[in-house]
Formats: sequence, structure tokens, C-alpha cells
Amino acid sequence: MSDLPPCPITGRPAKRRVQGIGVGLLKKMWRYAGAGDVSHLFPDAGQITLYESHTGLYFFEPRIAGDADFYTRFYRSHNAHALLEAHPDQRAEYRQVARHCAHGASVLDIGCGNGELGKHLPGCTYCGLDPYAGSDASGSVLRETVDEHLEKARGTYDVVTALQVLEHVADPKSFAAQLVSLLRPGGTLMVGVPLHPSPSTEIPNFLLNAPPHHLTWWNIRALAALADALGLTPIEIAEVPFSPHEALVYRMSQFSRIRAGGGHDERYFAHRWSWHLNLIMSYLLARLTMRWLPANDRARSANVMLIARRPPVE
Repeated sequence: MSDLPPCPITGRPAKRRVQGIGVGLLKKMWRYAGAGDVSHLFPDAGQITLYESHTGLYFFEPRIAGDADFYTRFYRSHNAHALLEAHPDQRAEYRQVARHCAHGASVLDIGCGNGELGKHLPGCTYCGLDPYAGSDASGSVLRETVDEHLEKARGTYDVVTALQVLEHVADPKSFAAQLVSLLRPGGTLMVGVPLHPSPSTEIPNFLLNAPPHHLTWWNIRALAALADALGLTPIEIAEVPFSPHEALVYRMSQFSRIRAGGGHDERYFAHRWSWHLNLIMSYLLARLTMRWLPANDRARSANVMLIARRPPVE
């Protein structure tokens, strides 16, 4: 047990080693996937290892996060922003946030993109925070980091949200603690993250789930452990229903003839030609059929959300 790295939430040694992934393989796959050369992000790592903690959290060691150039190149090569921002009025995470925001609440949305969440909160004072927001972002979006915003806004918000952000940071507990610091006593934190297991993590060699993109894989127990570690009282921890912007992943899962994970040899990434070919074919078929095949609103959930309250008195 002493040889296993600590869980990034609890600090306890990991429950088990899941698999190792050669950095050389990751760099090649990212280059072919349109992210360019990511060698500078892995200067000293020969292998990335995936572990499972006692909370059910899956996490990579070392947890190497992508930089602005990585995200710009990769997202641009797949027109990812257009996919992520499609059908914002039907996004289940936004609806869940809106249900828990009282009229007149002050809301800070971390990693907000162009600030689409604000359209679901007409009775609230909305502020988005994203240092990489596009030129067409809402006027209520600030291009600041969390560290910069903390210097002037500590303890001032009724609600802080971070949707599809926590899985991208190397130290999720410390980052979430910063978000709690932005809340007033009694305020509400809402965190949405990808779910494991789900249609997304069952696709072999699906790079969205690999460093330097996703560094942690979450479930309900892991989010409950995070709330406990931060001293928060959970209001709701639940899987998030399907949203139309996730259609590409669901289509890829449907077309994938191979399933990752499970069994005695649990693996998600490997240099197997059948896996590479399966990934390419499922991606191409998904992109082609998205235009005319309606989305399945009964698809399995791919995300999970924590809604928790900061104590009113500390």
C-alpha cells in the first residue's frame, strides 16, 4: 500500500493500480488526433499510470494538465466549441443549476466559456470567469483566473459553479477549496464532472479521458468524499441526464465494436491496431450520422453533479 500514490481527495493510498500507459503512445495519439506535439507537457514522464482510490475516483499519476496552446489546437481541429455550445437551452447541467439558484442570487460560473449558463438565470446576478473566453463571449464574462478573482471577491457569491472543469486540474481538492472560498457562508457550490463508468470511458483509446485533458474520472462516491473533505453539506449528488451537446460521444459509443474496462485485464488505452481502427471508424460514423440521426434522450448518463452548501457559520 505504501507504494501506491495518495488519492487527490482523501490523501489515503490508492486502492489499486489500474494500468500504465506509455507517454510515447500518448504523444503519438495526441498528434494524430490534432493536438500537435505535446512533448513539452511530459518532460520527465516515461509512463502515466491510472489508479483507483477507495472513493471510486480514478486518477492519473503524474497528473499533467494541458496548457492554453494544447486546448486551442485540439479543440480547433475538431470544431469542439461548436459541439460543446450546441443546444444550450437543452443542457441538463444548466437546468439543474437553475433549479438551485434563488431569485436575486449572485452567481459565479468558473470556466464559463462564452457564458451560456447566464441565459438560464434571468433573475440572478451572473458573472462568468474564463481566462480563455472567446471574443464573442457575453459582456458578463471576466477573463481572469480563479487566483486573480479571489484577491478581490473572496466570500462574496451566493452560488459558485464549475461545470466540466474539475477533471482538467491537477489538484482538484485545492481547486475546489478555492471555489468554496469565493462563497459567502451558507452559499452553494455546484460541480459537474464526467462520470465513470459511462459511455465515454467505455470507448477504447478515447483521448478526451487521458492526460493532458482529463486527469480524474468521477462518480457519486468520489463527489461525496470531496464534499466531506471540504466541509460541505451535500444537497444533491446525482447523475445528469443526457444533453444534445453530448451526441457525438453517444454516437461513438454506439458505433464502437470494442468496450474498454472491465474484466481481469482492465485497460482503457493500448497500442492495439483493432482499438485504433475502432476509434477512427466510430468517430467518423458518429460525425456523419449526427446530422440526420436524432439523439437518444434515453441514453446512459455521462456526467454527475455535486450540489453542496458551505456552512453558514465557520
